[in-house]
Amino acid sequence: MTEKAKRSGGIITYNLREGFRSEYLAHYVFSAFGSAVPVSIADDYGIDFICNLAEIEGNLRNVKSSYGVQVKSDEDEDTFQYKGKQAVEWLFRIEYPILFAAVLKRDSKVNIYSTWNVNRFLLSLNPDDKDSFPEKLIFIPDRNDELAGPDTSKGTIPIGKPILSIDIVDIADIDKVNNYFRILREWIEFDTVNHLNRRIGLPTVFGYTRWETNKSLSEFHVWNKMYFFSPYYYIKTKDLIFKSAVANGMYLKANIELPGFKDEFELLRDYVNKYHRDQLEKERWCF
Repeated sequence: MTEKAKRSGGIITYNLREGFRSEYLAHYVFSAFGSAVPVSIADDYGIDFICNLAEIEGNLRNVKSSYGVQVKSDEDEDTFQYKGKQAVEWLFRIEYPILFAAVLKRDSKVNIYSTWNVNRFLLSLNPDDKDSFPEKLIFIPDRNDELAGPDTSKGTIPIGKPILSIDIVDIADIDKVNNYFRILREWIEFDTVNHLNRRIGLPTVFGYTRWETNKSLSEFHVWNKMYFFSPYYYIKTKDLIFKSAVANGMYLKANIELPGFKDEFELLRDYVNKYHRDQLEKERWCF
């Protein structure tokens, strides 16, 4: 916004107003799938809506997975981007998937993109080495059949083709809305698990490199790769395995008189003593 527009009454920049109009249309679309709460301009940190999927059960809506939405008025390789190293820090901390929505007003369409590929990008970085973070993140839509991997050095993250391309008028058609909802739920649910795994220190990502817009994921192959290469994630994963083993060990020990539990307890104790003895002594756990 120009200085004149900031200081003057009765004036607003054209691009800013068009952006607001795009958000109105996107709000109408996403509200068909559950709650879609707009983020105020004062609190806009890179997400325009906080949403929840809500399944209809009789006369009730059962609220399910949460996700965020960033809206843009156009669609090209520079449409979706975040600037600054702090954007990478924020993406490391965020607890739910983000969708990008390109509102094509002339075509009366909203194209919706998944950003699951950002998890592959984040697992290629060490969150403690902030100097290595790129200064800009650019999410690149394309129509290729195969989704490419992210480029950590350049900060580019392909997001592929739209997962949904919705005609505005279709929101009045309950059958079409239900189909869009099912597809959206598929994408949100698996990416929610990605965010959960990464936050607890489990370096694994699940996603799809091939799909067709407006079609169920059940028709396509799954891409799945275990990231397990950096010292940072080795330590995080080892700690996670240790905590899980301790929790299981306490349960087995409490039920050691039940058939089969004593043998399982002994096997688990041997495993912990072999691979986690130092950590066991450090944290004063007792098997």
